[in-house]
Amino acid sequence: MNIVFKSILKDELKSFMAFIKLSVADVTHKAYLRTLIDLDSFLYMEGIAEKKLDADQISRWLDRFTVHISTKKSKLSHVKRLSDYLLTLDIQSSLPELPRKTTDFKPYVFSADEMSQIFEAADDLILERPNSRIAAEFPLMLRILYGCGLRLGEAISLTWDCIDFSAGTITVKVAKNQKQRLVPMNDELTRILKLYRAAPCFDAQDHGPIFKKNNGKPRTSGAYWSVFDGILSELGIKNHQTAKYGTRGPCIHSLRHSFTLHSLLKAESEGRGFMDTVPFLSTYLGHDGLMQTDIYLKARHELYTEAHAIISDYTNDVFPEEV
Repeated sequence: MNIVFKSILKDELKSFMAFIKLSVADVTHKAYLRTLIDLDSFLYMEGIAEKKLDADQISRWLDRFTVHISTKKSKLSHVKRLSDYLLTLDIQSSLPELPRKTTDFKPYVFSADEMSQIFEAADDLILERPNSRIAAEFPLMLRILYGCGLRLGEAISLTWDCIDFSAGTITVKVAKNQKQRLVPMNDELTRILKLYRAAPCFDAQDHGPIFKKNNGKPRTSGAYWSVFDGILSELGIKNHQTAKYGTRGPCIHSLRHSFTLHSLLKAESEGRGFMDTVPFLSTYLGHDGLMQTDIYLKARHELYTEAHAIISDYTNDVFPEEV
């Protein structure tokens, strides 16, 4: 494809795209090309006569797009790389701040009754598949995900040396954003882990994975998603997950959402207020800040109306409004 740039920066855009073509995958190169063709057209139509990029120009260009904020961020990331390139050529360049990413994502939280049904179905898996290792280990995986709020990848990565039975803690070594953390367990989960560790059929090794295939290698996350989705289907808990942004329904990651809201409700029932609980809960989950935890609390108003009233009262002055 022979693209002809027309703006005052046409030569620089052409040489920049030649560089990008050599340094990124073909699909990414095409994304850059679409962005810069549109930017070139904008600069040409604006009649920009000086070789430069400035924040006001780029802001006006971005404002023309009626797309999701994440798409604007992607386009701006392309222009940022162009900007860095222009600076090496001593061409003045500045950019606006990245658009703030907002989300209308509302996580699904299982009710107490749903969780009771899920645990029962998971515990019955071994009766249906007596020779299946994953059927035997899934009840433990379920209890770690729901009881500790771990991400599935964090649980899969656990090895036996991550467990301190005397202290009743799990050290999460493989975590999102490399944020290792210490996670306390309740006494019952610690007891179950001890039983699992002692069972000869699981061949537990000191530094080996807790959850593994018959060949000793850790499982992939897809295997657990499949088992859990099968349980939801059996129970009639529909998963309406689609590719559309913000519409994910009940799934295995919903256990983490459920842990979060149920932990908050338990703390409230025991007399510990939201302001006292949420900073610890945020740290426990391995979140970078309170806003990440806030997203987990936007769940199932029809089941948790009272809880959301409590949360709203507390968060009026805690979480800033989006602007």
